[in-house]
Amino acid sequence: MEILKKKINRIWENFPITVKITLWYTVFVVVLLFIMLMISFAIADKMTGDVNQRELTGVVNEMASEMDSDPEEFDDFDNGIYFVRYNSEGIEMGGMSPKGFDLTLEQSEGIVSSYRKKGEKYYYYDRKINGTDGEWVRGIAPVNKLSEEVKRMLLTIIILSPLLLIVIVYGGYKIIKKALSPVAKISNTATEIQKNGDFSKRIEIDNGQDEIHKMANAFNEMLNSLENFYLHEKQFSSDVSHELRTPVSVILTESQYSLEYVDNIEEARDSFSVIQRQAKRMSELINQIMELSKIEKQTDIPSDRINFSETVEKILGDYKNLFAEKNIEMTKKIEENISIIGDNIMIERLFDNLLNNAMKFTRDKIIVKLYSEDEKCVLEIEDNGIGISEQDKELIWKRFYQVNDSRNKKINKGFGLGLFLVSKIIEQHGAAIDVEGNLNEGTRFIAKFKKD
Repeated sequence: MEILKKKINRIWENFPITVKITLWYTVFVVVLLFIMLMISFAIADKMTGDVNQRELTGVVNEMASEMDSDPEEFDDFDNGIYFVRYNSEGIEMGGMSPKGFDLTLEQSEGIVSSYRKKGEKYYYYDRKINGTDGEWVRGIAPVNKLSEEVKRMLLTIIILSPLLLIVIVYGGYKIIKKALSPVAKISNTATEIQKNGDFSKRIEIDNGQDEIHKMANAFNEMLNSLENFYLHEKQFSSDVSHELRTPVSVILTESQYSLEYVDNIEEARDSFSVIQRQAKRMSELINQIMELSKIEKQTDIPSDRINFSETVEKILGDYKNLFAEKNIEMTKKIEENISIIGDNIMIERLFDNLLNNAMKFTRDKIIVKLYSEDEKCVLEIEDNGIGISEQDKELIWKRFYQVNDSRNKKINKGFGLGLFLVSKIIEQHGAAIDVEGNLNEGTRFIAKFKKD
């Protein structure tokens, strides 16, 4: 029994959803038709009984009225109704009765009573005859289960029910299939994507606001996100591979050269220096990538109260000797006790990246400002370097993008991840950042945070 049940379940699970819904729908319709037929039979039986009773009382009353004036006006049978005449003691005096009817049943005037025997049902109605010595007339009507008209109607329903069921089931299947066509398209699209790996596929559906259309539109939105993520990761992998290719090639080349041609410690030291610089470059890239990955995966940032003024002052103090070494004039205008809510490590990283970017491109001067503006706090970092073009203002926030004509390119060569990291930190803190400047006129970055 258990094996049979499992086999039936497997067969059922393999049915398309349209077939499953149609089968459930068919069962519902069949049950509904059965209930309707039973109700129809019950109503028809009730209606037929009411008609028979009304007809019986009318005919008996008419017969009794005629016998009131003329006791001889008595018929044994009229229009399907039997008549029996009784004396005052309830003894049959004449008339006809259907076979099997009990003529000794007690009389009761004005009430239609029923009698049943061997599956046959009868209605009988008694009426006392005026002007006689207590005589009675009884009308007996065999109950017709259904009138001929009702019989024909129900017979027609029974005959047409299978045809009606077929039409309902077929129509329901077509309607369900049409309604669920977006689901089939979702399934087919998902199968195609799985088979071909083409994330550009979309579900082609007409306009609609029902749940299925909403699901199809949500699936298309999901595919948009997947395609963007796929292209993003593909580009990211390509960019990382490109960035790592050069230092790896240099390390391999220097290592091979050292093994084959270096004759003394000085030549080896030069090769080791090159290898160390390239390994350090690779380490910095990997650290930035890991840091960026951590920030991108972080959905909830800590809600720490950060004294932004102290953070900026501390980092500028750490850079004091580096500014002097690079002959950079640092000017600062820091308003005291400006606080924001966020992740202190991220905020430090943001300011550090913006400051390093300014140091990379400036000629000899950097200005840092932190001040209040209405409900915002504003951080400005300005340099007097090579400036920035209108095109680069949009592109500098992209991953691995680098301005091509950087001054001191060999010294200041980066990876193009710093400003992208800044944009992600800004986004997670619900802040805003903008860049101003023109070519050869310096650059100013303006970040605005909500004050605590």
